[in-house]
Amino acid sequence: MTNGDSTDTADVTVAATMEDAVEAIRAHMARAVAEEDWEELQELDRQTRALVERAFGADPVPLRDDSGAALRATLEDLARFYETSVQDLSQRRGEVAEQIRELKSGRKGTNAYETTRRHSMRAGPDHSVD
Repeated sequence: MTNGDSTDTADVTVAATMEDAVEAIRAHMARAVAEEDWEELQELDRQTRALVERAFGADPVPLRDDSGAALRATLEDLARFYETSVQDLSQRRGEVAEQIRELKSGRKGTNAYETTRRHSMRAGPDHSVD
């Protein structure tokens, strides 16, 4: 994470129940999205996938209730978070792409100006280029 606290992510693996682990990692992901910490978000996404695989794996996992209703609700909340986050991140990516296009366009304009300026300076004051 950008705050340098590497223990936050590790806490997810020692959560009391699967629901606790999913809720903890979702909170970390929300913070990473807000901080635009793409590297941390990538790692958290990997951990989330592993948690979901574990939740549906053959080995029993500690749950809050025997029915699995709490886990279902927690996973549905995680899915909603992913849906909204993906939309937000796609929008941010589009904005960044537009800024890059504008920077490239500005650079092209600057380069064209510099080329014209150099050419007109070589031609001298009597032979300026219009």
